[in-house]
Amino acid sequence: MHPEKHNKKSACIAIPTYNEKENIEVLVNWLFKIFTQTPEWDMSILIIDDHSPDNTAEIVKNLQKHHHNIYLLEGEKKGLGEAYTRGFEYILKNINPDYIFEMDADLQHNPEDIPRFLKKAEEGYEFIIGSRYAPGGDYPNWSFKRKLYSWGANLLARLIAGIKGIEDCTSGYRCIKASFLKSFDLRSLKTNGYAFQLSLLHAAVRRKLKIAEIPILFPNRRKGSSKLGHKDIREFFFHAFRLRFKRYRWYND
Repeated sequence: MHPEKHNKKSACIAIPTYNEKENIEVLVNWLFKIFTQTPEWDMSILIIDDHSPDNTAEIVKNLQKHHHNIYLLEGEKKGLGEAYTRGFEYILKNINPDYIFEMDADLQHNPEDIPRFLKKAEEGYEFIIGSRYAPGGDYPNWSFKRKLYSWGANLLARLIAGIKGIEDCTSGYRCIKASFLKSFDLRSLKTNGYAFQLSLLHAAVRRKLKIAEIPILFPNRRKGSSKLGHKDIREFFFHAFRLRFKRYRWYND
């Protein structure tokens, strides 16, 4: 049974974690502060922890003693895409919000942007992207190497995967209408790593969702280390070509 809906719209923020003990408490407390600024929305958080050896999950369990609408889902470490897939499945089954956010735990995604995402949702947009490349967006302090990776990934998304009209195809800060995520088997995307972001956006474009981009600032992470590896880059490259040539069976022309 899904929880009963209230008159207010609802959103759940899905946050995958792996060794984020230095950031997670700061982020969660910051989010709950932002939630007080959006009283017209019922907000909740799901932490999807991949059995972090630094005991990130234990910090979340302690936070649950102080906040009733924070959930924890633990599982094996299999990549970002796998974490989001099981996280979304859990949210759709147990929380049943109107919108689901994707958000990193490393404080590179600013919680202060959440009201702007929700405003776009209220305007009827179904897939809202926090964009580093839209006018007003920026990625201060990035190294040349990181800029090159990001530029190349977005080029692949446009030229190879065929995603047109989107400035930032690889952003991991998003607000997505839950009914879209319910409408197909998320595991049909067949991605475990960061290519999940590409595949999910491709699905949204194919379904002709109403997509918006809002500019965000995306600085380097303050603490901890990036999880992006060479395996993720290879998977992204592979899936860009896969999306060009493969038709998804769940897509209705």
